[in-house]
Amino acid sequence: MSKSVSRPAHRGTARPFRAPNVSVVRTIAGSLSGHGKLLGRVTLASGIAAGALVAVPAANAAPPAHEPTAESATVVEAPVLEASATPTAMLTDIKQLERAVDVQQRKAEAAQKAAEAKRKAAIAAKKAAEEKKKAEAEAKAFAASQQGKIERAISVASEQIGDPYVWGATGPSSFDCSGLTQYAFSAAGIELPRVSRDQAAALPSVPNDQIQRGDLMFWGSPVYHVGIFLRWENGQAIMLHAPKPGASVREEAAWDGWFAGSIHQA
Repeated sequence: MSKSVSRPAHRGTARPFRAPNVSVVRTIAGSLSGHGKLLGRVTLASGIAAGALVAVPAANAAPPAHEPTAESATVVEAPVLEASATPTAMLTDIKQLERAVDVQQRKAEAAQKAAEAKRKAAIAAKKAAEEKKKAEAEAKAFAASQQGKIERAISVASEQIGDPYVWGATGPSSFDCSGLTQYAFSAAGIELPRVSRDQAAALPSVPNDQIQRGDLMFWGSPVYHVGIFLRWENGQAIMLHAPKPGASVREEAAWDGWFAGSIHQA
């Protein structure tokens, strides 16, 4: 007894149309492009060129009247796809780009720092010039002041340390006591009489504990010796003078019995 063979009801009938799977198309295209240029030409149905896939009818089914046959399908050429860079090459390119950007950024930062340093240097130079100008003005004013003149006289007298005492000498290489004071103060613009007695008479007397740097110290009545007061040191007055024959101009502790004459109040 023969068995009847059942056939699917749809055999011989046309397969229904299906929308194209665009992601599959893109995947295939990407795969092909990753393996270099496509060789030759590929013909695609006009439906593919338009972005849609056409369902293929069964072999024994007549194509629907509204669907174009294979013979009437328009043939188009697929574009030539350039080979894409390999991941390694892309990574190399990215690293090179990053290095280039980093170099440019470092150059920009260095230029900015240089500009800032230049600006600060200009400000510092301007400030230094202003301070120098101010210091010079103050020094000039001080030199013109009485204390400035006194300091100049002390400086000139100090330059004579070591020169011999010679009675009646007024410099420039030997001095007696009043010759030294007259020489030093005259160089600073302060005129004093020639001998110690007259110098004492020309200056106002002040208490010894009120003596100031550059004031004169006198001995005797009548006065016979003069020196320049420099400072207090351990409660002892220190003077600069030309002491006596056989000695040289020097600094030393004041002799006993002195009194002060003020150059500051002259």
